[in-house]
Amino acid sequence: MASTRSPTIRKTSPGTAEPALADRPVRAPAAAKGCYRYTLSSGLFGLPANAQSVDWMVVNDSPFALTFRVTVFKVGVGVKTAVAPGTLTLALAANEATHNANSVGSGKPFVPGFYYEVVVETDDLRLLPSVHVWQDHTNTVIPGTLISPGTFVQV
Repeated sequence: MASTRSPTIRKTSPGTAEPALADRPVRAPAAAKGCYRYTLSSGLFGLPANAQSVDWMVVNDSPFALTFRVTVFKVGVGVKTAVAPGTLTLALAANEATHNANSVGSGKPFVPGFYYEVVVETDDLRLLPSVHVWQDHTNTVIPGTLISPGTFVQV
């Protein structure tokens, strides 16, 4: 709650009064909740005919633990929408990695015929995201589907 106390008034010259600088409240602007310094996008990508799973992964190459947010969007004509399970906020210790793979098919998070975008929000560009598409559910990557950390763009 903001203070209701008035700042001390000191005369700076005859006939004028303004709050002394030391008596003025100094507040840093509040950061928006969940606001990160960098937003990285994979750009749009489609799914090959034999796609069974889409896997995004990140490695924290920072010497510090990082908290970050990942959202996968389905994009057709019109407004993009978040894919299940929705936006994920995760924390990774230094030099750790994580991933999230989801199925492709009718009624699944990824549906053939649409474009997708992976958006990563972070405070440190040493968090390196990637995406690839599997031809099965055991991490057999379809050649040519890797979206590497250097391909993600800052938006």
